[in-house]
Amino acid sequence: MNRLEISLFGHFDVTLNGKPAPWHGGEATQALLAYLAMHVGSECQRTSLAALLWPDCPEETALQNLRQALRRLRQSIGDEDTDLPFLLVTRQAIALNPDSDYHLDVAAFRETIAAAKEHAHRQLERCPSCAQRLREAVELYRGEFLAGLSLPSDLFQEWLVVEREALHEQVLEALATLAAYHEARGEYEEAIRYAQRQVALEPWREVAHRQWMRALAFSGQRGAALAQYENCRRILEEELGIEPTAET
Repeated sequence: MNRLEISLFGHFDVTLNGKPAPWHGGEATQALLAYLAMHVGSECQRTSLAALLWPDCPEETALQNLRQALRRLRQSIGDEDTDLPFLLVTRQAIALNPDSDYHLDVAAFRETIAAAKEHAHRQLERCPSCAQRLREAVELYRGEFLAGLSLPSDLFQEWLVVEREALHEQVLEALATLAAYHEARGEYEEAIRYAQRQVALEPWREVAHRQWMRALAFSGQRGAALAQYENCRRILEEELGIEPTAET
């Protein structure tokens, strides 16, 4: 049985049985697989997919484009050479087969974060098992969702932005929780590391600057904490035209 691994964090990447898939399509084919993977188990109507990916084309042209993209996708993932296909294809709809042997990094990320939130603990910030779950989740986040992928379709770009922003917020929340977890345990180097990752993703994130400053101060690096405050103040002024809050 073939195994398909789909990575949508950072740049689009697909491996088949541990090796890079022999990709036959362009960005439209990548977008097709990404959309199907994000809606696994759901039947996506061909007319809806065609309108999403080629909204400015006449319907028949868009459907022809979809048929070509689907053919290239099936060639790329070896879908016609496996006992259990990755794609479920009918005349009306296309779906990623939930029973096939595939792995999607975004799904694993969301499932791991959900498991941490649903675990029975008094405080997420003080639960070692959930901290481990969140570490696993943030390691999956190799960059923004489908970085660099751009189609001449406002509909697809709107969907892409919504998904990208939701995942961005989830990873920031997980990183903030990890920083708080390590700060509470006096593990200040780790707290700084997770605060720094937040700032790298969102330089004006004031709560992350505060976590960074506290970890520096509590570890005896008062000068570095003051310098980090000045860095925070400068970024807020340059990016947002505001001063730090009183809490900062």
